[in-house]
Amino acid sequence: MLHRENISYVDKDTMSLEDLFCTVYCVIDDYYSLLIGEQANLRGSPNNTPQFTDAEVITLALVGELKSYNSERAWWRYVHKNYRYLFPSLCDRTRYGRRLRKLKLVIERIRHQLLFQLDVPCDRVRIVDSFPVRLLRLPRRSSSSCPFEYAAAVGYCSCLKEHYYGFKLHILTDVRGIPVTFVLTPAFPHDNQGLPLVLDELIALGLRHFTLIIVGDKAYVGEDYARRLKETYGIELCAIQRHYDKELPESGVNELVRKTRKIIETTNSVFTQTLNANWTYCRSVQGLLTKLVSKFAACNLANYLNALLQLPLLEIKGFAN
Repeated sequence: MLHRENISYVDKDTMSLEDLFCTVYCVIDDYYSLLIGEQANLRGSPNNTPQFTDAEVITLALVGELKSYNSERAWWRYVHKNYRYLFPSLCDRTRYGRRLRKLKLVIERIRHQLLFQLDVPCDRVRIVDSFPVRLLRLPRRSSSSCPFEYAAAVGYCSCLKEHYYGFKLHILTDVRGIPVTFVLTPAFPHDNQGLPLVLDELIALGLRHFTLIIVGDKAYVGEDYARRLKETYGIELCAIQRHYDKELPESGVNELVRKTRKIIETTNSVFTQTLNANWTYCRSVQGLLTKLVSKFAACNLANYLNALLQLPLLEIKGFAN
């Protein structure tokens, strides 16, 4: 495994893209060998040992996310033109896309391992929020082919004060802003309908060993709602009270919740401004899910490298200047 002394020579400010490729490959290859073993364990085709390995496919995808390439085609062309000497057995673009989608669960397992390396399961407090994933603006819907016709929907974003066509991404982070899990839903359900789905995913990951305290914004307020969540999942929900609720006057606890909430706003900013997770070129649900899994894995990988380099977490934009 990669340890602090192994990358003590790395300077993030002067790290080249070639250095990033090599560093990410070392991490991914180690975890792939630990979790999967040989490539033949995943493959049912006669070609059990392709020259362009699964670790190289995942490395290419995660570095592309860190470089803010949202187009799989553009990223593949850039690597093919400039870094073929690092990937001499690079497969063609369409095969790369198919293999990446088949490796989605492997990428997710690697992301879980990175969470344990970052000591995320030891935290008791979690923060929840959501942001829209637009496919197109609502005025363009009538003239478009309406991608994801049976999955996406029309929703409203209160922050931007506009309707859009697409999805809503619900994220749960720890107190440092490291994303723990996520759930993708159509755009129209309210945030408080997405939180139970996030908690189900958290239980499936095996990361809920304590009575969790979950901090949310005004969308998650409500005594009945908090009581139902506690009875079903055994969690304590702390939400920011609404300013017009006279029965719940302003308190020190409410101000503390409001300050804690700023952490996940930084995480959302990383995903929307650096990783471009609020829009997509994908035109299939599997493609979109693969893209999101790659973005979350890239985020956790960058946080892991920042921790090894003793740098602030969530500073992802500085990789491979």
